[in-house]
Amino acid sequence: MLTLTRINKIRLLVAGKHPWIDKMLDHRESLIKKYMTLIDLRVRGVEDCPPSYTKVEDFCGELMDYLSSGHFDIYPRIVTVMENATGRRLAIAQRIIPRIRHNTDLILSFDDKYGEELNEAKMKDLREDLNRLGPILDTRFTLEDRLMAILQCIDDLIKDSARQTVSRPKDLGGKPLGKDDQAKAEPDGNAG
Repeated sequence: MLTLTRINKIRLLVAGKHPWIDKMLDHRESLIKKYMTLIDLRVRGVEDCPPSYTKVEDFCGELMDYLSSGHFDIYPRIVTVMENATGRRLAIAQRIIPRIRHNTDLILSFDDKYGEELNEAKMKDLREDLNRLGPILDTRFTLEDRLMAILQCIDDLIKDSARQTVSRPKDLGGKPLGKDDQAKAEPDGNAG
C-alpha cells in the first residue's frame, strides 16, 4: 500500500548522504500525495464528481517526470557508485533494474491512457485504473528502496574500511602490522 511512512523510513537510512536520493524521495512524496488526492476523491463515494482533467494530467506529468529521473539520472548514479566501490556490478542490482524496467512499462500504459486527450469514457475507468496503478507503484518503490539500501550498505562498508585502514598502524614497508608487531610498536608495549 502506498504510504508516506516508507519514505520516512528510507529517509532515515539515507538522509543527506546523496542529495540526488533526497531529491528523488521528495519527488516520490509529491507523486504519492497527488495519487492519494485522486484516489481520495474516488473513495469518498463521490462517483459523479471525478477529479478534474487537469488534476489527472498533472499527476501523469509528475509520474513521467519521476520515471524519467529514475531511469536517466538516479539508477545510473546508483549503479556507478556500486561499480566504483566494488569494481563490478552487483548481482542484486542486475536483478532489480530489469524488474524496474518491466514495472515502467506497466506505468506507461496508465500514462498512455490518461496523460492527454482525456474524455468522459476514459474517466469512467479512472478509479479502477488507479486501483491497479497503486500496487504497481508500490512495487516500484520497494525495488528502488532495495537499491538505496544496497547503496547505504556500500557506503557503510567504505566508511568501515576507511576507519580500519586509518586505525591500524603500518610498518615501514606499508604492510599492516600483526597483533604482536602492534604491541612492539606501541610506546607502552613490552618491546625490548
